[in-house]
Parts: sequence; C-alpha cells; structure tokens
Amino acid sequence: MGVFAPAGPLEADPLARGIARLHGWGLEVIVEHTPDCRDRFLAAPDSERLAAIERLVRNPQVDVLLAARGGYGCGRILDRIDWHGFAKRNVPIIGFSDITALLLTALTTGARNGIFGPMLCGLFAREPTTDPEVENVRFSFDAFARAWHGGDVLLPPGQTLQTLKPGKASGPLVPATLAVLTSLLGTPFLPSLRGAILVIEDVNEAAYRVDRYLTHLRAAGILAELGGLVFGSFSNGDDAEWLPSVFAEFARYVQGPVASGLPMGHCFPCVSLPVGRNGMLEADTGGARLGIGP
Repeated sequence: MGVFAPAGPLEADPLARGIARLHGWGLEVIVEHTPDCRDRFLAAPDSERLAAIERLVRNPQVDVLLAARGGYGCGRILDRIDWHGFAKRNVPIIGFSDITALLLTALTTGARNGIFGPMLCGLFAREPTTDPEVENVRFSFDAFARAWHGGDVLLPPGQTLQTLKPGKASGPLVPATLAVLTSLLGTPFLPSLRGAILVIEDVNEAAYRVDRYLTHLRAAGILAELGGLVFGSFSNGDDAEWLPSVFAEFARYVQGPVASGLPMGHCFPCVSLPVGRNGMLEADTGGARLGIGP
C-alpha cells in the first residue's frame, strides 16, 4: 500500500498511528512523504508532491494509493500528473475531501476503482477509548470493506436516508466533496455526470455557501442531467438549521430521486463509496436506499 500526501501538511503522531495499524494488518506500507518538506499550507512543494505520486504509480509493489489526509493542494498539480500512465496501471486511490480532485480526474480516464473513503491520518489513526467509539470504528471499517464488494449501503444504527424526491435511478456513483467538485467546473478534470448518482458532502461550510455551490451546479446544467442526488453530511457549518430547506429547494432541479442524511466523508462514523461503479437509488415515502453494484 502506497501512502502519499498530495494536499495539506501532516502531523507526525497520526501518521505513525495510521502506519502502525496497516502494519498490524500485515500490510507492506510504502510512504512517500518527507515531514520536513512542508510548504506553507501544503505537505510539500508542488514538484515534490507530484514526484511522490509518480514514484508510487510506477512502483510495481504498490497496489493501492492511500491518501494521508486532505486539506488543499491536489488541484494545483492535476494538469501535471501523467494520467495516461496512471490509467495504464489502474491503481485505486482512497481518500475524500481535497482528494476528490484526484478521484474525479481518475474517473475521466476510465478508472472506476477509486474509493471515497477513510484516510490514513483519520480513521486509520483513531484509537478508540470507549465502547461507542469502538463500535463506530468497527462500523466505519466494515462500511469501507463494503464499498469494495458492493451491496446495500448500510447506515449506523438509528440512522436512515430521508426521501426528498421519490423515484428510482441507476447509474455511476459519483461521491464528492461539494466545494472541490464545483472547483472543477469548466476544467477537463470533471467527468461527465449525465445519468450519474451524485453523492455530495462537505464540512465547515455555512448554509449560504452550500447554497452558492448548488446554485453553481444548477447554473452549469449539472443538476438537470443527474440520474439522482444524495446529500451526505454537512457538518460544522454556520446556520445548519437552514440546510434541510436548501436541500429541498435544489431537489426540484433533479429529474430523478433525491435523498439526504448519508453519513460520509467529514463525519464519524462514516460510510465509504466506490467512484464510478454502478449504483442504485430508490426513494419513496418510507425512506430511501442506496446500493452499490458488483
């Protein structure tokens, strides 16, 4: 497993804990990161982060690329990554948040094996100290495994998906962090979303900013071409009580079913989703169900 830091800077302790967990699972870990190379708000200068990705992609011992954390920085190097070579190796990327930029760009190359899921310094580095935390870690890792194998997306006990617009849809699953998704509009790095089931989440975004991003997607014609839409977690933002009305308003612009309440991305516990694999969304008055194809 290749560990890389394509975005924000890392802290030594969670990095070490995450690596220790992978070693405990019997995995060989190749880390492409030099802690003393931090460049302002980046893990390292663009050239070094880019070189780290290229070394891992070329390394025949690396079967999976696990992002250490998100933050910001992937967008700065998208146009310099050898995506042809990347597609040839077809190495899955795991991550979310700013890693959305890599996952979606990989999808434009035809890769459908990325996972919008936990990162090394997040879930992999957690050391639960209470029974509920232990259960939440176990659930999150089980959901991570389920993203690889397919089946119904299971939610934590007591949680359900709410229907905002009824209907049934099938199409490619495209999970994304909303702010990063909208930053790719007008670039060659955004895959076609026609017929897709878009699943979006974010963190630290006030209700008006979420509205701004959704307005951007509507104006760009994205919402109208979707097969379905699922609103995930939107945590730690101001005026969160207004989000349900924002979601309900923009659900009207989607032709297919719309649901909300999926715990993914910046939350705990969380589910993971494959990027580009076929999915199914069914929503009716009794609630909604999201499924992952084989």
